[in-house]
Amino acid sequence: MTLSNKKLELFLNGVKINTTFENGLCRIYNDKNIFVGIGEMRENKLKRDVII
Repeated sequence: MTLSNKKLELFLNGVKINTTFENGLCRIYNDKNIFVGIGEMRENKLKRDVII
């Protein structure tokens, strides 16, 4: 999943992001397609799990 700069900043600061993907783990990339970390989807919200 690729996040815009604004959503990435929120994600890195621990804010849950509303999305419509299915529950589970997903890889998070910035807008330049660089791997940032792993997020966890639960109840249509993305939460950070592991940040590199």
